[in-house]
Amino acid sequence: MKEIYSVVDIGTHQVRVLIGQPDMQGRVRVLGAGTASSEGIDERGVANIERLVQSIQKALKQATQQSATIIQRVWVAISHAELQGEWTQAIVTFPQEEHEITLADLERLRYQAIHRPTPPNLELIHVIPQTYHLDHRRKVSDPLGMSGVRLEGQFYLVYAPQTYLNMLQRCFQRLGLEVEGFVSRALIAAEALLSPELKVSGVALVYFCANSTSVVVYDEGMLKHFAVLPLGSHLITQDIREALRFILPRHAEVLKIQEGIALASLVQEDEILRFRVVGGSEPLEVRKRFLAEVIQARLEEIFLFVAKEIEKAGLLRRLYGGIYLAGGGALMKGIESLVEYLFGERCFKVDLQPLLGPGLIEGINTPSMAGSVSLLYMIPVLKEFLPPLPPESKSLRPTQQSTSKNSIFQRIRSFLENNLRIPQELVE
Repeated sequence: MKEIYSVVDIGTHQVRVLIGQPDMQGRVRVLGAGTASSEGIDERGVANIERLVQSIQKALKQATQQSATIIQRVWVAISHAELQGEWTQAIVTFPQEEHEITLADLERLRYQAIHRPTPPNLELIHVIPQTYHLDHRRKVSDPLGMSGVRLEGQFYLVYAPQTYLNMLQRCFQRLGLEVEGFVSRALIAAEALLSPELKVSGVALVYFCANSTSVVVYDEGMLKHFAVLPLGSHLITQDIREALRFILPRHAEVLKIQEGIALASLVQEDEILRFRVVGGSEPLEVRKRFLAEVIQARLEEIFLFVAKEIEKAGLLRRLYGGIYLAGGGALMKGIESLVEYLFGERCFKVDLQPLLGPGLIEGINTPSMAGSVSLLYMIPVLKEFLPPLPPESKSLRPTQQSTSKNSIFQRIRSFLENNLRIPQELVE
């Protein structure tokens, strides 16, 4: 049987858990899913460990009961405004011209790439290879099996706040679960959902969440820029609450989800929205066009900052592959039309169907699950994106094992010599 994997997507609005396994067609088969409202976590990090543990536990219980499995290890998808990325390069050389590049050589190159000071209070979570140069050959995508003397690699490193990761680690320790690794939700979604053709022509993924918006930009097949903005859909809820002062925040959230439209021109001027609030005696009325204008104003501000990040990659107005939207904020009606109006580029919501095999589909194939599904899909090849182990660590285990065996045999020999009268040749 193929191995069963588990992923936990830690968001500030919801915690999502997926359990699944790869199928024969290279897709992922979802066996169980669970969601729970996020408690004890906000845009700054973990505020209350106990409450967050309860949220994770609730989502885990749903997924494990549905899949009839017991899990011990999980991969964790995260997003945080302080995620940082930087470019680096590394070079390794070989004594012979006919040297054939092996996996060990690529691992040595990756380790050279991270042999640099880590920014204060941050921890490395990703080492993403971009391109290689082998002697005179430039922009080699996969040098494995090729021959040369000098191998150079370009990598993109991603760091996360160390305190945030430590707090999450403590949450899973209380649940008796081992964390296999932390990954960036937006980067993994971009790697899984954007095709190589799109990455060559120029494409951006905008992951729109409750408290953050991540931007991932590709061109010429390489990652060009990554950023996390501390702006999310919760700002829209606050704006609706301020504009309609007679409603509570939870009513504003319901209005945003059920009646919100991103582009005001899609709503007729005379359309009236009637709704009741808890404790209200009569239904309240508001022009639906006014509600859309409030939402559009905030979205335009958020996408203005998104445009600035795309401009840093030099690709504004040159995203020939288009802009793709993921996350819960991508569910807003008319948001593709607004983005096309603002950017002059084609815009699409991500489609998870190509990643999903037979199994759970309902409630899974939605932009809000893009991070969870993408991580579950990418686990078999995730080693390529994680920090490598030091080369010497691979040789420690056999040595330690050999030393341990020698110690045991020595103790047995000493016992036989000191306690039993056995001829020396038999002891030998």
